[in-house]
Amino acid sequence: MKDSALVHDADVIVIGAGVAGLAAARGLAEAGRSVLLVEARDRAGGRLMTTVDGVELGAEFIHGSPPATLSLLDEAGIAAIETMGTAWVAENGRIKPASWGSANVHAMMQLADRLEADMSVDDFLNRVVKQDRQFFDAAESMRRRVSGFDAADPQRASVKAIVKEWMGEASAESEAARPAGGYGTLVAHMLEGLNPERVDLRYGHVVQSIQWTNGAVDVEHGEKQERVRARAVIVTVPVGLLDPATYVPGAIRFDPPLSAKRRAIDGLAMGPALKVMLRFSDPFWERIDSGRYSDASFFFARHDAEFSTFWTALPAHTPWLCAWLGGPPAAALSLQSDDVIRAKAVESVQALFGDRIRIADALVETRVHNWQRDPFARGAYTYVTVGGLSARRELAAPMDGMLFFAGEATDDTGEATTVAGAIASGERAAREVMARHHGD
Repeated sequence: MKDSALVHDADVIVIGAGVAGLAAARGLAEAGRSVLLVEARDRAGGRLMTTVDGVELGAEFIHGSPPATLSLLDEAGIAAIETMGTAWVAENGRIKPASWGSANVHAMMQLADRLEADMSVDDFLNRVVKQDRQFFDAAESMRRRVSGFDAADPQRASVKAIVKEWMGEASAESEAARPAGGYGTLVAHMLEGLNPERVDLRYGHVVQSIQWTNGAVDVEHGEKQERVRARAVIVTVPVGLLDPATYVPGAIRFDPPLSAKRRAIDGLAMGPALKVMLRFSDPFWERIDSGRYSDASFFFARHDAEFSTFWTALPAHTPWLCAWLGGPPAAALSLQSDDVIRAKAVESVQALFGDRIRIADALVETRVHNWQRDPFARGAYTYVTVGGLSARRELAAPMDGMLFFAGEATDDTGEATTVAGAIASGERAAREVMARHHGD
């Protein structure tokens, strides 16, 4: 760490004002501790990003019935609006009802769950199809879901971890809801709940390095490279920013390095995803084909379309349609400009609906935030790579009573990758700090 003046101290430093960091800061403040909460961006929320008019450019859904999220919503008086409606798939110019799964997909999940040794999703599916060709279509469906829903690379993703996730509440088939008004309402509530006498929240303060030794942690942050000292630090930044072997902008250097965490960090990967929000002059899908899709929640396009998953705002009848792309295809497209990304999304919507409507004439605006290029995210959410089944638990483990870790990547309760997992991890990290430093 560079020689810089120690200008401030606190009981605990929390790095990152996403919901994990907000939850941690709140828990610590309620326990009477002083907290310095530093955030690199000029806003709170992290990978939650709700625009002023309620458009979600980041996380959007509540999967299942997670207590961590629902208790906060209840406290804030924010309703969880259940999504509902039908799903449709476009094939050979026809749009027909879609099914979420098949007996063969579930049969393969059972086979994967019984595997003794972990392997990649790709290797597992190739083995199953080689043994029985009747599973070919189901294998392709599973491969697309891994890429699209989990934003994972089937060649790297752990099949045992994927199947464990799919069997839990955060699966694609679980019930889903949205916070009324978007996740921005929840972030605002969490911010309002921070005691200003105990929590010093600083925006625009990028953490460059963390030096931890002799029972104290020094954090260097901000343009002036100020140095702050505490007995403990809770780190909530995305896994790709944790002491990477090759430095990238936004990453944090640790001294000494996080050698004990290397296996855990290597056992996780940030999944790439692209979400393009498109606003039309009206929700045209509700009126075409004699109103057949008036209660549509999801549309799935043909497999050669750049974007192949779309969803509406149902039960709200709005002119917004979301175009979604995950996994390796999203990683490749995210290297292009936002204009190219938008154009591909529009082309994909046109391919979905065909000659039923001229999309260019109905389109009003598009919005996109490239999370892969965001230096403080470097992706959408994590997935477990082959051999990394214990990675989340290992990453979450405190180090020497000084370093504590939170964020969706550290959740090992079945809510990893979700907002609920991030909130719960922040609350857990705060409890860990208090248990270790209860007499300080």
